[in-house]
Amino acid sequence: MPQTRRHRVERRPIRRERDRALALLAVLGAFLVGYALVATNDRLVATLDDKVVAALTSFVSIGVSVLVTTFSFVFVALSLVSAQFSPRVVRHFWHADRFRFIFLWSSIAVFAFCFVIQFADIPRLHLLGLFLGSYQIFVLFPVFLGYLADNINAASITKNISDRTVAEIARDYSVHPGSYDDSRERGIIAARESGFLENVDTDKLTSLFISLRDTNTEVTLKISNYIGSFVEVGSKLAVVEPAIAIDESTEKAIASCFSLHKFRSYDKDIEYGIRQLVDIGIKAISPAINDPTTCVNCIHQLGVILKEIGIREDDSELSKRLQTNGIFLKEPNFEQYLDDAFDQIYQWGRRDHVIVRTIIGALSEVVSALPTPERVETVIKEIDEMELGSLTQGGSSDAFALAEHRNYARKSLMHFYLTAAERIEFLGSPDRAEGLRLDAKKCEMSIEGAI
Repeated sequence: MPQTRRHRVERRPIRRERDRALALLAVLGAFLVGYALVATNDRLVATLDDKVVAALTSFVSIGVSVLVTTFSFVFVALSLVSAQFSPRVVRHFWHADRFRFIFLWSSIAVFAFCFVIQFADIPRLHLLGLFLGSYQIFVLFPVFLGYLADNINAASITKNISDRTVAEIARDYSVHPGSYDDSRERGIIAARESGFLENVDTDKLTSLFISLRDTNTEVTLKISNYIGSFVEVGSKLAVVEPAIAIDESTEKAIASCFSLHKFRSYDKDIEYGIRQLVDIGIKAISPAINDPTTCVNCIHQLGVILKEIGIREDDSELSKRLQTNGIFLKEPNFEQYLDDAFDQIYQWGRRDHVIVRTIIGALSEVVSALPTPERVETVIKEIDEMELGSLTQGGSSDAFALAEHRNYARKSLMHFYLTAAERIEFLGSPDRAEGLRLDAKKCEMSIEGAI
């Protein structure tokens, strides 16, 4: 089969930097226009000169404070980055960041200018200093603080390193001929940049796909990634099935409906909320922190989230609407949410009886509200995968050294099995409920044997 010309998959530069620069230049232009309008009125300039000079004196004091504060922020950021990640990434803050470089040196230049012109009897220079100082303090400084906070984030640091390294590879090496493919001819929508799938513009996507279906009525569009998934450049975003050839403009338009960003979404990514609680919980029980109470609080909140997910339908309302137009959204199911919530915390806290008991208690609350036997079985499977079977055998076990701790865990496990039995019997599975009650009885008998 002859090779077809590969559709252009580009690692586009981050547009936020360009957009921010254009916005700041536009605001600076507005300040200079304001200065020009005032400077043309000789009478107004002469009237305001004394007040402007007084304001310049204040601006110099403010400017010194701004510079000291800014340098403090930068050095604190460098210390945090060096300690948390690696001293080798610190070079990026000075040598590869134009905005930080421009801000620091422009601040020094503007406030030095304001200081010097106080001693010159040139009213229009006084006025220019006032406008430039105002821009530096009230516009550029707040933007820089937000920029600094954004760039000490781990996601920003890793993405900057990746983008820089990929740019070096693209500069020094040619694309291998074997990299050419016919993905567009096979109905594949490929990503043109990398990042977390933050959002899908479903209105635009629906409109585009309806137009495509006008000539191909049997096709469907299956989105390949969950919201919050990391997508690499050139990877599948969606697939048209059965496969049909797509022209480049249509493929590019559909790809533009998928928003890829260096951060995950706060309001459209349920797994990200779970991930945040899990991260806090794991860090809390690390030897360096040793704060199990915080981890317990995280487990309780994870139980609240899982209980809410457990009583909901598998498909979201958005997914149902898209399916009517032949678009199938990929969404995590209840089991995936359950694994995300508790697997890692259990992995790192399995030797702490308080953590184990709290997880079992949270799962007992979850299982008590589930609407289907299948979901109850999913939670029972989660408990089984914790490999706590040794607790039902009486005596010592590998899980916990003290009998008191083992008995606490056995009581929690017994309560879970009784709760699951009651729920699954209510849902119409009495035989399965009887088996769960036998498991609870084993736990009870092992408690007696351990005392």
